[in-house]
Amino acid sequence: MLERIQAWDDRMLMLLAKRHTKFLNRLMILVTSTGDNGFIWFALSLPFLLMNKGRLMGFTMLAAMGIASLTGEVTIKHIVKRVRPCKKAFEEYLLIENPPHYSFPSGHTTASFAVAAVFMCMCPMWYFPVVMYALLISFSRLYLLVHYPSDVIAGMIIGTVCGLVAIPVAGSIPLFTFQF
Repeated sequence: MLERIQAWDDRMLMLLAKRHTKFLNRLMILVTSTGDNGFIWFALSLPFLLMNKGRLMGFTMLAAMGIASLTGEVTIKHIVKRVRPCKKAFEEYLLIENPPHYSFPSGHTTASFAVAAVFMCMCPMWYFPVVMYALLISFSRLYLLVHYPSDVIAGMIIGTVCGLVAIPVAGSIPLFTFQF
């Protein structure tokens, strides 16, 4: 079963590698850089943290990213220890610096979907643009050949679960619902 998944992953990445264009190369590098260390999501949480009515939302976004990071980056990556595709057969197509950590799951995707899940439940009117950007970041990781499709799919699932877990956790901390 794992061999079949790996074969599918490799085929999908090779299809992407053969379709690189100068415009998409630049765009995907820009998009993926906004997801580095959750930058775009931290930046998005700041206005919420500064508003009385949005403080819980901002804190929940941060909690979701923290839970996602502990789950994916700290725990699962070090259990699975999957080598990135760019460290194997795709080096000649690499457009960004080779990431130092393991591949499974995609951390960019996990953080993005953790935040998207929070928006889905707490701010549904903004869910669509947030999930679209989360999908774009996820696609950029595939396009740049630093993750396999199964890494990204797992990141979507893990991130969504972490975001849903963060909502009751953040809501149970009275400090962040306090009005200044």
